[in-house]
Amino acid sequence: RNSKKPVFMQAGLLLFIVLMGYVSYTYNYMLGSALKSFNSLELLPAIMLFAACFTNLITTVFKIKGTVFAFRDYDLLMSLPVSTAAVIASRLTILYVYNMLFTAIIMLPMTVVYGYLAKAGISFYILSLLLIIFVPVIPLTAASVIGTLIAYLASKFRRNNLLNILFSLGFVFVIIGLQFMLQGGAGDLANLGKALTEQIYRFYPLARMYTKAVTEGDLVSFFLFIAISLAAFILYTALVRLFFKRINTLMMSARARADYKLVELKVASPLKALYIKELRRYFSSSIYVLNTGIGIVMITVLAVAGLFVDIEGIFGGEQSLGLLGDNLVLGLVFFIMLSCTTMASISLEGKNFWIIKTLPVEPMTVFFSKIAVNLTICLPVLLDAVLLGIIFKLEAGGIIILVLVSAAASLFIAMYGLIINLMLPNFTWTAEVAAVKQSASTMVTVFSSFGFAAVYLLFAFLIPDATGAGLGYFIFLVLMDMLFYIVLKNYGTKRYYAL
Repeated sequence: RNSKKPVFMQAGLLLFIVLMGYVSYTYNYMLGSALKSFNSLELLPAIMLFAACFTNLITTVFKIKGTVFAFRDYDLLMSLPVSTAAVIASRLTILYVYNMLFTAIIMLPMTVVYGYLAKAGISFYILSLLLIIFVPVIPLTAASVIGTLIAYLASKFRRNNLLNILFSLGFVFVIIGLQFMLQGGAGDLANLGKALTEQIYRFYPLARMYTKAVTEGDLVSFFLFIAISLAAFILYTALVRLFFKRINTLMMSARARADYKLVELKVASPLKALYIKELRRYFSSSIYVLNTGIGIVMITVLAVAGLFVDIEGIFGGEQSLGLLGDNLVLGLVFFIMLSCTTMASISLEGKNFWIIKTLPVEPMTVFFSKIAVNLTICLPVLLDAVLLGIIFKLEAGGIIILVLVSAAASLFIAMYGLIINLMLPNFTWTAEVAAVKQSASTMVTVFSSFGFAAVYLLFAFLIPDATGAGLGYFIFLVLMDMLFYIVLKNYGTKRYYAL
């Protein structure tokens, strides 16, 4: 059975790459065709380069602690007869490979689409393919610097995990704010694309070098892009090598509390005690919080920001606003599906899983405690649904449907993630990020849940009325919640005892 697990993971990864590559190609072709109709096809490489770099930056910042610093087998690796530089290189290589995957998914389809639409020569493909290798380097370096600073500053305080979470969320807020600033008013695609590209060039000058290199065959820009990327990476690696041990010591050192007091012990029900334990475990890991709670954070920020910015102007007028409002259910569910804590809650028990199994409580009580944490994290989305309904000028019935769907989807993803994690647990991880973000359970849960979210499109196709489609989708989610409860009570219980 274990021998089949790597094959299953590789097949799942391959399927994910193919599906995401197809989605990327479709999006690139639609955008490229539209830009070509305005004689602005040259904007496509810059826009997609920025998309790739932005994706790499956001995803990498949250992985620095746990991958480059404060990883679980740090003491073991440092005791081996290998140099510190080799250890650093191995940790950064992990991040590079991960970033290269997202870069390839975005940039390779763009290369094919641009080459076809522009009828580019062989030199375009050669230069593009060579530069793709270096595209993730600067975002990786920048994210590593930001992630290192966040983790280092947080380590200076006693509650370093809380500070790490707050610093990281502050970074997300700044990025979202920049996104709102970059948005222009309504206008034709060409003008909007040119304005956006100018902002990209100003914000990330290497994008101009990349565009000139691949679209104009400018070899100076080509070699300059590579030289700057390598120089930044080498400089960062050299600096990390100087402070690698010191930073790891600070991040991994336990701080003694001087205010210990004897107090009366409190008694709680098994469910409440397990829930508090799970909640503390959740917030004790910044990697866990940032990788499973970011969806709720982003939708909450967008909902609150929508009260103070010109949403109608940003999205291109009242007609576009109405179209987005009709599909608001899909957007909310998408962010909820990104916020699954249970897809790793079993795996994170690690080698101590036997302890929780020996407790005199039923498996369903353990399951409910883990589900309750996920529901707690998703609680703000109920208010977000109301705010977004008001912002997008929905009627009362539409807002109620948004709230109901949000509640049903939150329960859906909590139970679904737990079932998948029971099926595909990982108790042998050496870094939390492996269990939280890189495990088979996580991949299956996240990407298959998008399929469940897309079911709404079927209801929208069959039921033209947005409220009716939302109601139909709500009923579907409720039925799935009931099914998942039965699965947990029967299969989940047996699987729990078998692990």
